[in-house]
Amino acid sequence: MERKSLIILVIVNILLQVISLLNDVHLIIAQKPTPGQQVSKCRNNGNFKSDGVVKERDLAFDLLSSRIGKRSPGYDTSSSSSIGTGGVLTMGLCPPNTKMEACRECISNTIPYLSKNCPKQKEGVAWTALPKVTCMVRYADSAFAGNLDAWVWTTFSTAPNQTPGSAADLEKGLNDLANKLKEAAAGGDVQKKFASGNVGYGPGKRSLYGYMQCTPDIGKEMCMKCLSDATNTIHTCCSKQRKMSGRALSPNCYFWYAHYDLST
Repeated sequence: MERKSLIILVIVNILLQVISLLNDVHLIIAQKPTPGQQVSKCRNNGNFKSDGVVKERDLAFDLLSSRIGKRSPGYDTSSSSSIGTGGVLTMGLCPPNTKMEACRECISNTIPYLSKNCPKQKEGVAWTALPKVTCMVRYADSAFAGNLDAWVWTTFSTAPNQTPGSAADLEKGLNDLANKLKEAAAGGDVQKKFASGNVGYGPGKRSLYGYMQCTPDIGKEMCMKCLSDATNTIHTCCSKQRKMSGRALSPNCYFWYAHYDLST
């Protein structure tokens, strides 16, 4: 009888592990990006001098894809060789509380999209915005680590859904949320500059959830400025339009809000 009970427990444990694995696989498959969930920007500062440098970038992308999240949660960089001598630096970023498999899949889906849209440009960045994951991939043929260089902003928002409250209520709620998260995110370390939380807003105190994140290579003051700019950008794109959710993203930081818990 004891042996049968032990066998049953082992089988149950195996089944639970299989179910957990299938749930992770389902999450990844279900979040394949559609065209409306990705955007890329190529910087207008010239093209690579040779196809060899393009190959160097692709090698750096391969390295980034294979190790994202292993050294730091949701963040990594890679370079193909010494910057300034034909090398290319790449960077990947996800919310650090994202499952590593989902982050890696998001990064892996973003890399070919960026390569296709910026085939030979010296610098480019792309974002993928899924319901539960946001990720960024960036590259350049010059060092960008430690520099605040928000040369481009992009936004995602839900449409045509609108909040039942007023735009003024949503704007105030977003300001309260930004003030709550900004200092915490900027006060992070060299591995993670991220904060999440929620506030109640409007007459009914409706819950508003948010993420703020900076690339860990920039300092606190740079991160604070970037997140302040993100807040201004998200008002223009989203809160003034009473959008249910919105994201303002740059190569250095982003602000993401929604009316649902982003972490579940």
